[in-house]
Amino acid sequence: ETPDGSIYITETSRRFQRRRIFYEAMNGRPSGRLLRYSKQRGGIVDVVAKDLYMANGLALSHDGKSLLIVSGVTIRRFDLALRRLDPKPFIDVMPGTGDNIRKMNVLPTGERRKCYWAGLGGKYAQPFSLLYYLSDKAWVRSAMLALVPYKKVIDLVPKWTALAIYDERGERIGMLLDDGKDKGGGPATVRVPWVSEVEPLGDYLYFLSWYNPFLARIKRIDIQP
Repeated sequence: ETPDGSIYITETSRRFQRRRIFYEAMNGRPSGRLLRYSKQRGGIVDVVAKDLYMANGLALSHDGKSLLIVSGVTIRRFDLALRRLDPKPFIDVMPGTGDNIRKMNVLPTGERRKCYWAGLGGKYAQPFSLLYYLSDKAWVRSAMLALVPYKKVIDLVPKWTALAIYDERGERIGMLLDDGKDKGGGPATVRVPWVSEVEPLGDYLYFLSWYNPFLARIKRIDIQP
């Protein structure tokens, strides 16, 4: 909700339901929208931005002048005064696919600082990312959508546990990361993939997910600064 009482909502896809959202990612044609619900106007809903790729999490900026919108691996900025998307992304490319973003006044360690926490799902970084590899291969994406079962598509995306921390200017200042690599050389095992967001509560950080049937947590004292 913004200072004028408007409530903004993202619609990720106009073609696929949320439980089939990876089809939208593989489709590659943006159909997401930013909607504005106005209580003062009797509950009217307006489309204020459209053709967003994988529109997802929303956060009001620290200065209260814009909305930050997670859009795939990018974070867009919507100017509340001009009622339009800024042509320049707030964050051009994140290291993973974005889910939710939160305006925070503390770092994960508990240190006071204005920042944003962005939960990251699948990898969009080296050494390999399925989504990055397919980004310019429309015919391969179409073939996968037609032939590969949905759960298999999810399993093919490289996973990690990741939370990216950005400052007020959109510069990345930290990252909580577990890529599952065994220090002894064993097979990689990611125990908490598909992080949607992280909730600080007391001495712990709780990791929430749209996919996992469980809740995970770590002690703040164990976080390396």
